[in-house]
Amino acid sequence: MEYVAVAFRSRSETVGFSRFLSENGIRNEIINTPKSAGVGCGLSVKISVSAFQTVKRALFSVRAKTFAGFFLVTVRGKNISVKAI
Repeated sequence: MEYVAVAFRSRSETVGFSRFLSENGIRNEIINTPKSAGVGCGLSVKISVSAFQTVKRALFSVRAKTFAGFFLVTVRGKNISVKAI
């Protein structure tokens, strides 16, 4: 399974961005930021890989102040790979 984690340095901005995406019909959920990403407030917004470009445009249109990065997370069994994108 693969997904994209959108990391922020602020919990309130994480929650606000998740709400913004939901209000605009983009499926997402709030998750714990993967530890190996090494950034953020501990929470991220999880989106599908297919929604990445749409969410990227949305993020830059809302001018998030505490955005910490996009991370491609690949889960295979108990192995989790995290790569900045």
